[in-house]
Amino acid sequence: MELDKILDEMESLILEASHLPFSEKIIIEEGDLSLIMDRLREAVPLEVKKAHDLLDEQMNIIKNSRAEADRIVEQAKAEAERIVELAKAEAERIVRSEEIVKMAEEKAQNILNDTKQYDNDMRAAADAYAEKMHRESINYATDVFDYLEQNLKNTLEIVQANRAPLNAGQTEVSEEDE
Repeated sequence: MELDKILDEMESLILEASHLPFSEKIIIEEGDLSLIMDRLREAVPLEVKKAHDLLDEQMNIIKNSRAEADRIVEQAKAEAERIVELAKAEAERIVRSEEIVKMAEEKAQNILNDTKQYDNDMRAAADAYAEKMHRESINYATDVFDYLEQNLKNTLEIVQANRAPLNAGQTEVSEEDE
């Protein structure tokens, strides 16, 4: 990730900075730190955009899964209706005895029941898949934002820790000038 590189550069800049004698304070070139901060400002929106794009992609997958499930259900219903119609036509053609008619009606009902069960199973599977993908997308986005937030906090703490000694040094110089 670009943020990791930038944070590594910032850490390197801090570790390689000159130390003030007899103190733990360091001197960092303002220009170097400004360049890194500018790159950090540019990289954060890119990382957020990547997370947003991933969420969009997951939502498209969910949408496509549901559309595919609906298409399969419609296809199964059409096939069931076709089979039922064929069964009815066959039953009417062969209507010679009560038993043949009864068997045809039972077969048609079984096909209709199987189709309804298939419809329910496909919808349940599609909804479960869509919910799983949605949960995973939300979890990933949350992890990315948590990671970004923690890295930004750490960076801000380092910058503030290094600014305080510099400000204290300016105050001492100003008092000596007076």
